[in-house]
Amino acid sequence: MNRDGHSASKRTERWCVALSAVLYEMNGLDPGNDYEWEATPKHIEMHKQSLQRDWGIETKDDLRRNLEWLAEEGHRKSFHKIRCFLSALSEAEQTKYIESIPKSTNLHREHQIVKAYMNRLPAAGIAAWDFGRYAYLIRKGAFMGYISMETSLELVKPMISVAQQAYTSWREYGTGYLAGRQFWRAQPTTASAQEMAGYIRNLILSTDSLWNRLEWDMPLEEAAGLPASQLA
Repeated sequence: MNRDGHSASKRTERWCVALSAVLYEMNGLDPGNDYEWEATPKHIEMHKQSLQRDWGIETKDDLRRNLEWLAEEGHRKSFHKIRCFLSALSEAEQTKYIESIPKSTNLHREHQIVKAYMNRLPAAGIAAWDFGRYAYLIRKGAFMGYISMETSLELVKPMISVAQQAYTSWREYGTGYLAGRQFWRAQPTTASAQEMAGYIRNLILSTDSLWNRLEWDMPLEEAAGLPASQLA
């Protein structure tokens, strides 16, 4: 069922937004207008600075390189490597190995996070974290004029399809995103996850959220889309 009653093209656009909805919730944007940014000189300059500071993006080529990394590797590659290693060990061996890593290091905390989530996530692991930021950068790239809106939709289509196959629901996707952010920050404590979990909980429970307005397995446009590597 299509709860919004919009065209496949519009649903694709909203899926792009929904994949990165946690980021928009964090930034206090309004879900009622699909988290639209204000196109004022002040806000445009703010977005320009954030792209430079957080991503090193100043040109279209910079955007392409970041999108390629998120699409092909992201943080999920490191998570998967640790997960494969730990999965070959017994529970006791996992604990012993992790305790052998210096506790003050990110490596120790990363192993703790992987151990905490490895049996709660599907094979895709924390890919949701990479997918969400990929969709976010695509939309921001269009907002800043690095790419057209049409190109942004072509770029996000393949990622939507991959996400739908990798996870079974928005709830599972949200868990993967939460784990990914903890892994990125190397913060394994419950307290570090509480604020992010609140945003995800709101997206799951609020009847007006995009996650509840877009069913996970709803059909989208059938076109294959455009891989990030072909962004010229």
